[in-house]
Amino acid sequence: MSIQGGMEKMAKTAIELGCETVQIFSRSPRGGKAKPFDAGDVARMKQLFDEHDIRPLVIHAPYYINLASVDEAKRSYSIEVLAEDLTRAEVLGASFVVTHIGHKHRDEPEDSSQALCRVIDSINRVLDTYAGPVKLLLENTAGQGRELGSAFEELGKLVHVFPPDRVGTCFDTSHAFGWGYDLSDPGNIDQIFRAYDQLVGLETLEVIHLNDSKMALGSRRDRHEHIGKGGIGLEGFRAIINYTGFKPDMPGIMETPTDTPAADEDNLATVKALRITA
Repeated sequence: MSIQGGMEKMAKTAIELGCETVQIFSRSPRGGKAKPFDAGDVARMKQLFDEHDIRPLVIHAPYYINLASVDEAKRSYSIEVLAEDLTRAEVLGASFVVTHIGHKHRDEPEDSSQALCRVIDSINRVLDTYAGPVKLLLENTAGQGRELGSAFEELGKLVHVFPPDRVGTCFDTSHAFGWGYDLSDPGNIDQIFRAYDQLVGLETLEVIHLNDSKMALGSRRDRHEHIGKGGIGLEGFRAIINYTGFKPDMPGIMETPTDTPAADEDNLATVKALRITA
């Protein structure tokens, strides 16, 4: 959801769409200094969310963050922004901040562990700076541009270093499909999430990004598509949405294209129609 026009406006739009959970950027994802919040605006947003039982509020960190950067100035700035976003999330009453992990330097070998060590150091510095209740979630990636955290094994190596009450994971369907996990076949879903449970831990999973993929399986490309209209398809999403191994009330966030005025409404209706209710 866009926060242009303020938090109260965002909340009213979420209510009109029929959202049950919301994700926002708390600042411009393109860079620049974060604007301070208006306390009254935030209070009105919280009241609207409480009245309509919209929960949790999720913050997505800016895309330019690279916790693995070999440039110490860039990595320090990423740490500063992420710690600030956790603080801002707490002000907003959000439960989680989702971040992309970062990417290796082009000269680093594929099997190098140095980039992971830099990420671990970066996150430790973030947690030293912010000690509040908001949980940091590491998102799996499609592997585009030497991104880290694409394979479950690598994501698991990272998340298990940190206290489970402070760092968890976010699973993006389009990213997983781009890396090579075939979510289009409903028969694969249990096996894929059993592997996730073994290597990462379903207990670490707090948010799912529900995005179809414009790109082919294993393309290592990150291009989101409307639900059911990409490589994963409706039956893949039906199996994901109704998977019984997730925590109760798992929040699902759509980061789907907004290429028509009704795109958000249509994608939300599609997901709700796929959900099997008791």
